[in-house]
Amino acid sequence: MKKFLGARPIILIVILALAAILRFWNLGGVPPSASLDEASIGYNAYSVLKTGGDEYGEFPIISQRGYDDWRRSIYLFLVVPFVALFGLNAAAVRLPAVILSILTVWATYRIVLLLFSKRSEFSSNVAFLASFLLAISPWHIYISRLGHESNACLSFLVFGALLFLKGVNQKSFSKVLLSMVFFTLSMISYYSGQAFIPLFAAGLFFIFRKNLLSIITSDKKVLIPFFAFLILLVPIFWTIFSPQALVRFQGTSTFKPEVHSKEFARRVELRNKAVEKNDIVGTILYNRRLFPAQVFIEGYIAHFKPQWLFTNSSGEPFKVPNMGLLYLWEIPFIVIGIAALLFSRVLDRQAKKLIFLWFFLAPLPAAIATQAPHAMRSYNFLPTWQIFTAFGLAYLFYKLPKFKILTFSAFALFILVSLAAFYKNYFIVFPKEQSSSFQYALSKTIPYVLSQQKNYQKVVISNSDNLYQSYMFYLFYSKYDPKLYQKQGGTISGGYAENHKFDNLFFEPINFKEDSGSKGTLYVGNPNEFSKNISPIKTFRNLNGEEAIIVVAK
Repeated sequence: MKKFLGARPIILIVILALAAILRFWNLGGVPPSASLDEASIGYNAYSVLKTGGDEYGEFPIISQRGYDDWRRSIYLFLVVPFVALFGLNAAAVRLPAVILSILTVWATYRIVLLLFSKRSEFSSNVAFLASFLLAISPWHIYISRLGHESNACLSFLVFGALLFLKGVNQKSFSKVLLSMVFFTLSMISYYSGQAFIPLFAAGLFFIFRKNLLSIITSDKKVLIPFFAFLILLVPIFWTIFSPQALVRFQGTSTFKPEVHSKEFARRVELRNKAVEKNDIVGTILYNRRLFPAQVFIEGYIAHFKPQWLFTNSSGEPFKVPNMGLLYLWEIPFIVIGIAALLFSRVLDRQAKKLIFLWFFLAPLPAAIATQAPHAMRSYNFLPTWQIFTAFGLAYLFYKLPKFKILTFSAFALFILVSLAAFYKNYFIVFPKEQSSSFQYALSKTIPYVLSQQKNYQKVVISNSDNLYQSYMFYLFYSKYDPKLYQKQGGTISGGYAENHKFDNLFFEPINFKEDSGSKGTLYVGNPNEFSKNISPIKTFRNLNGEEAIIVVAK
């Protein structure tokens, strides 16, 4: 046992090294190009670096305006130094997410150790397994390789949980207070944090109320920085819950029937028919006032369906092709782990309550919005699934000592097969299948446009279909001078369907037939925006070979 525990640092280093390899490997090439969000975050970070303001010339303290929406700006600020060091590119935008995700793997190991009241070989093994499973998690790897705010939200949550547990165990109120700082950072990093963090923090304070009371009664002076922190939170809450900052929520909220207009209309019709037939059950079931609650419950439950967690039969985004968010072989160990956690005395009640509080609160942000279940909005599920799996594996291993070699061999085989499948599906299949989702063809088109721009009086770039928000990709890939862009007015409202113009560039839907008299014009658009007999001077394809963008000159 002592020999095993003495090897703990080496084992942890190996796990972290594996996590780093899986996240850093070909970071700029997979995903194959910048996503819409990454282009916006990257260019606005570039603009802050060069001008002190975003694309609108405003300093984004908490939120940053983009596409007539508002995104949290913490991740944007994290990107700024990497853009300064490595230039404006997809890899630079993704680097903060990757670094945060590796630190999250380490923090998961520390959290699991702290959950055990007594340190032992068993607790160490569970901690190693949980961090290892997070390191190879398809869910975690996929999203951590995207330059997105959700990564900051999850990482700050995990860091906050770690500091809180340390504070409680060491009776250090300063660490508890620091945990609140990280919880606040998580809350203001991404919209899902706004729904999750207040409930999670309140739950933690309730679960560990006796421990916190003991710390406070031993030194009442700790209340001074606590109340000072609460006062500082007031303007932050005022900002994140302002009408402007809630544009995204208002447009996706489950509790606004107009968001589900078609389904809402269908249910109203069904209720009217039920009333006509004196169908009491139907009248109650299709009551329009119950509709938002029904949608919420359905969305919440959907996050626990095996089909969604363990397969990708519907080809959803934020999933590796041909794989689920979790590995199929984890199913029995998750079941065993949950049962063992509920009935085993290895963990005290507080630790159990914390894990299950985290687990059941995680889907709430996704459930109150459209498109549930949603892997990114429920990203805060992690690392609870990995803790369940790890506990189940370790519990089975120690309960069946005669089958240790068999259990370990089976686990090693599962890992090897899983990693091989992941490598193939993510690094080889995924770029080809999803290149259109990441506007790959546009990333290759823009350098060509830059080389031809001076040869034409006017360049029209479509902003329809797969060229949606093409202006931002042009700014990103051309590294367009933010000062010059702001002087020319840039975008007026940032609206989703807004046309844009700067230099001799026009970002708008192409009406090729109506514009037939315009000479000296270069058109860049979707093939369906031109007549079939048109002869393009250049064609750009996605990685799967499909024709994506054509360039036509007049």
